Amino acid sequence: MIRTSLALGVATAALWSAAAEAANNKHYGVVCLRNDTRANITYSRKVGDGGWETRFLAPGNQWKIAHRYDHANENSSPKVHVRYDADATGRKFSQKRDLERRAAVGDTCQEANVYAFQYEASNRSFISLERVR
Repeated sequence: MIRTSLALGVATAALWSAAAEAANNKHYGVVCLRNDTRANITYSRKVGDGGWETRFLAPGNQWKIAHRYDHANENSSPKVHVRYDADATGRKFSQKRDLERRAAVGDTCQEANVYAFQYEASNRSFISLERVR
């Protein structure tokens, strides 16, 4: 009886441990882009070897891109590139930024590396794209 109880306890502990580990497996590479300015941001994005696509991001909005891994904890995703005009005065000053994804259990902005368009602190005529989390 004691051996059976001990064996059952060990088996239960092993299953619980495996389930807990599986719940922490990373299945996505996620990045989130946010607009913390009062301006409508027009930017271009490119994922991996794909083409450039023009996108718009209204003030206070965000955009998320998630790549589902083929295998748990793979931690390999296509690169995400962003180009935007950093000059808020109407002149052109193009900037390019590569965004790094975060390996995550889910595919939400709460789990992502977050980048934000922000006014530069020393000169609100310019917009920067900075990682904020």
